[in-house]
Amino acid sequence: MTQPFGEGSVEVSDLTEDDLGAVTALHIAAFPQSELSRLGDEAVWRHYRWQLRGPHDLTALAARTDGELVGFLLGGVFRGSTAGFVKSEKWFLAGQVLRHPTLVFRGNGRRILVLAGRMLARPRRAVPEAPWRVPTHSFGVLVVAVDPTAQRLGIGASLLTTAEQRARDLGFERMHLTVRQGDVEAQAFYSRLGWRRLDVAGDDASQRLIGKELVGQRD
Repeated sequence: MTQPFGEGSVEVSDLTEDDLGAVTALHIAAFPQSELSRLGDEAVWRHYRWQLRGPHDLTALAARTDGELVGFLLGGVFRGSTAGFVKSEKWFLAGQVLRHPTLVFRGNGRRILVLAGRMLARPRRAVPEAPWRVPTHSFGVLVVAVDPTAQRLGIGASLLTTAEQRARDLGFERMHLTVRQGDVEAQAFYSRLGWRRLDVAGDDASQRLIGKELVGQRD
């Protein structure tokens, strides 16, 4: 899929492990204040390697212009996007916690680090996933990232449009994702694309679950 991009064009295609280096750099540029970014390049790289290799029904999309990665999206049905990552990288994460102990008490990253601690303390006990009770037969979007130097050029919309078509082709009836409660700009962006808030059990003070119905819609 090719869309206009400034003086050139953006092509949306499949994301692969060959893109992990570029994905790592783009994640840190797009989300510099996230606790995952604060843990460093290696943590980000391992996180996305797990998402690509994990037992998920994954749709991984890359947006490129002139061969350079300018955005990416991961979506589908995830089985342990957080808990599986923590389990597979528990010793690495434990080392990172020791090197960056203040992260345990800050922001959304606290959940990942607390899960890591639980895994180390009780290795045989199941680690709970996020509290969301999402709609059935729904295509979840884990992350949409766009290079900060290429914002407002339609890259995020192109990724989501392609993801929606993939979801329809796979037989999904709806999509869902989460946004931060205070991120008014992101909420307005998704609203323009037809996403609406979902009032579901498990909604918390920091995140908002939004969704989009796919049945009966066509591009």
